[in-house]
Amino acid sequence: MSRVTKEELRNLTGLTEVEVGDSQLDRVIDEAETMIDAYTGKSWSTSDGEYAKVQTATRLLAVSLVYESLPSTAETEGKAQRYHEKAMLMLKAMRVFDAGPLKRT
Repeated sequence: MSRVTKEELRNLTGLTEVEVGDSQLDRVIDEAETMIDAYTGKSWSTSDGEYAKVQTATRLLAVSLVYESLPSTAETEGKAQRYHEKAMLMLKAMRVFDAGPLKRT
C-alpha cells in the first residue's frame, strides 16, 4: 500500500487528470517512496512509530516531483524546490536522513 494516493497529490497540487495523468502520478509516488526508503535506509510500514511523519515527507517529495515534471511557468516556478526542501527538513528533524542529498536514484 502506498504512503500517498493520487487523490492526495491532486488535492495538494490542484492539478487535474488532464494536467497530470494517473500513470504519471503512480510513477511519481513509486519514485518518492523509493527515494525516501533509500535515504532513510528503511522500508516504512504503518506499524513504524514515525510512519505518519514519513508519510508526510513522502507526500511533500512526491509533490515536488510532480512540479519538477511540469513545464516551468509563473505558477509553477520554484514550487518543486520548496516542496523538496520541506521534505528534507522533515527527514532531518526525524534524524533518519542519510548524509547525501535526496535525489533520484
